[in-house]
Amino acid sequence: MTSLPPTVPARLQRVAHAVRAYNKCLRIEKSLQQAIDNGEKVGNGMIYVRILGYLIHHVVTDEGMKAVVYEITSCVTDRDLLEVGKMYFNHYIRGFRASKGRIPTPSNHASRPSFDKITDMIKKTLEEAPPSHATAKKHALIRDGYRCVVTGKYDRSSVDQIKELEDMLRANPSLKTEETQCAHIFAESTNSSITPGSALDYAATMWGVVVAFGYKNLPHELNGPKIHRLENVMTAVPGFHNLFDELGIWFTPTDEENKYRLEGANDVHLRDYPEFVTFQTPDPVKFPVPSPIYLAIHATCAKVAHLSGAAACIDKFYRDMEDSTTLDPDGGSADILEHALFELHGQSFR
Repeated sequence: MTSLPPTVPARLQRVAHAVRAYNKCLRIEKSLQQAIDNGEKVGNGMIYVRILGYLIHHVVTDEGMKAVVYEITSCVTDRDLLEVGKMYFNHYIRGFRASKGRIPTPSNHASRPSFDKITDMIKKTLEEAPPSHATAKKHALIRDGYRCVVTGKYDRSSVDQIKELEDMLRANPSLKTEETQCAHIFAESTNSSITPGSALDYAATMWGVVVAFGYKNLPHELNGPKIHRLENVMTAVPGFHNLFDELGIWFTPTDEENKYRLEGANDVHLRDYPEFVTFQTPDPVKFPVPSPIYLAIHATCAKVAHLSGAAACIDKFYRDMEDSTTLDPDGGSADILEHALFELHGQSFR
């Protein structure tokens, strides 16, 4: 968790309502710190106010900045502001962050067909069913050259399945293999045919926040099975996949199209990966690369989650849930119970 910077970003320093909203966050942050120094319990209040402050710094769109500023300035009391921060914690950061254990296990059937050439595999894949996790992985593998987009390691199952790949690796001992997974930018769990007016309150979901940030088409683009569209997936080794899902690593755009710098919450975790990643495709129409818009939204959420302390808080929830077998009769397990209910129902329980 990192204290809020003393001022708004340079581009907002002459925007009076943004400065006023940010100063409100700074005042509440200072008040909470004084309470902590006096030995008082403030719960997750510091995280909530810093989420709002860091959103002003990192939200990508003007619509997003205006939405956050409006939410802050509309608050009558400090408690109201913390409730807004809690809403972003629950329905943006927790909604975006893929839960541990939700990554599907790759299927490895002993009876899977084998192919002599990559082109034979591609032809068979393109004849298959509508979008699903399985077809998304196969299409992503074709686009990504049967390699992890970050490490360059070849997908082990594909090497076993396609003789041309195996021959290529045998001819070049420097090439490596590892089992890969289909990593979603927006996790599969975030969208199950959710639409405005559906039984699940649209305005209270992560999609309501995304729409308020100016991405009005995203719920439609990623609705139901469309969550598996190629723009939302990439081939990745499990270690990177986990870090990406847990908001521990993100892609920052460069001046070059489809080239990104890898950044993360802990520099130590970046050592296994290259500084830059460039997405490539054999056919940009049939096999589009990951969307820069989706990656930008993920990066904003990851940065805010890291800097505000929200990510560390969620990790602690998971550890506590794993370690706890009974609830504390004095109420000490309230946060764990709320988190478990959120995971089960996808909504906040107060």
